[in-house]
Amino acid sequence: MAKKFEFNVATVKRYLFWVCVPLGLAAAMILGTMAVGEVGRKLEDRKKQLESQKTAIDGLHSGAATHPNQGTIDEIDEKREELAQKIMEAWITLEKDQKEQNRWEGLGNVAREIEGKNFLDTLSSTALNIYLNFARDEMKKLIDKADIDRCRPYIRYRDGREEPLETNEPALTGEGSGGIGRSTGRGGGVSMDTPGSRSSGGTAIPGVGSAGGIHVMKGKVVWSNPQVDITMSNWNQQPQSFEVWLTQEDLWVYQALLWVVAQSNKDVKVAERVVVPVGTTGGAASTAGVGKPLDLSGSVIKEIVTLAIGKKAADALAAQSNRRVGGVGGGLDGEGRMPSGGASGRGGAGRYGDGMGGSEATRSTAMAGRYVDDAGNPLMDADLAGQLRRMPIYLRFVVDQRRISDVLVNCANCPMPIDVLWVTANFSSSGSGGVGGGNNQTSGRRGAGAGAGAGTNNEIDFGPDAVTVDIYGCINIFTPPDAEKITADRGGE
Repeated sequence: MAKKFEFNVATVKRYLFWVCVPLGLAAAMILGTMAVGEVGRKLEDRKKQLESQKTAIDGLHSGAATHPNQGTIDEIDEKREELAQKIMEAWITLEKDQKEQNRWEGLGNVAREIEGKNFLDTLSSTALNIYLNFARDEMKKLIDKADIDRCRPYIRYRDGREEPLETNEPALTGEGSGGIGRSTGRGGGVSMDTPGSRSSGGTAIPGVGSAGGIHVMKGKVVWSNPQVDITMSNWNQQPQSFEVWLTQEDLWVYQALLWVVAQSNKDVKVAERVVVPVGTTGGAASTAGVGKPLDLSGSVIKEIVTLAIGKKAADALAAQSNRRVGGVGGGLDGEGRMPSGGASGRGGAGRYGDGMGGSEATRSTAMAGRYVDDAGNPLMDADLAGQLRRMPIYLRFVVDQRRISDVLVNCANCPMPIDVLWVTANFSSSGSGGVGGGNNQTSGRRGAGAGAGAGTNNEIDFGPDAVTVDIYGCINIFTPPDAEKITADRGGE
């Protein structure tokens, strides 16, 4: 019979220590090995993270050129360089075009001397003397060169020849006399003193004699007593160097303004009418046969009322700006003209004050207020080192209201483009007379004609679409291109 197994507690107790110790050691070894492996893995992961962060930090120092912020900065700099290059190209083109339009022609070797100098540099005595005669001749030719077809009287002889009865040159002193009165009303006619009689009550027409002929009025635009306000003030003595520079600039600007008139009226047929038949014996002017008014209803610009530049235009621009912002407008008289001498004190001789000759103070007086800033405010001390000088202009025309846009396009396209800032138009249907004139409605014309005395007949008809338009703007006069000026304007680098 098999022996029955019996659990002996005493025996187990006796040998328990020797059984548990190896088992505990084995378990401890297994668990320790597992714990060391897990800690090792965590340490390795942390090490990799630290090494990755160290690499990124090292990259900020050694690879800064590839940092996203630097890349943005580099792209901005590249765009700025491209823009600066485009500005430079445009500057070169504009200055070149302006120089080609505005030349110092007719001065011979003196032109080379002047063109080799900078604006307002001192000129030789020879250049000053030659320019004095040159400028006087240019003034006399200003209107003819502009080809504006100014309305004025002519003698037409039987052989077809025509001779003007009055000069076509503007007044040098800015003081006109005689001529055409005007109306400020819509479609207003203009009255003229009877050509050949003026205020003297009757003048013989020279050169008619037995040849006979007719007295005609013809032209496209009225410009009574044409006058321009230029810097040169004394035509009997050698000018100062700054007067030469500023006077020539004045002439170029006036030529551009007259170009606007000529271009606007280029397709207009020259209107004319017989004013006075001339006898074949005595040659004296007669007041008979006045006939119908001169019809300027087809002209785009019918009358030049005001051409102002420089200080006077700056005054007008400031007055208009004040009105636009609710301030007190000033600087213009009731006809839209600048008062004599202007608010800036410009007039005839002695306009520079104390007669200090060629001193810096004299030149500064002439320059103060001549140019304006970007906002149209007069500059008392113009920045001559900048990219351009902004010459203010103010124009008052009587215009066909249907063609105002054409006039503005011509302002933008003229040889010295006009940056138009303000345009106002008077669409009032009531006319106002001048000295001794009244509000008349004659021959179906709208508006009033006003001449030197009451009851003078209207001799020029502007038509029913005529309105008075004021144009305020600036002409940019470019300096020689200089890349450093572009860098300076953007704060330097």
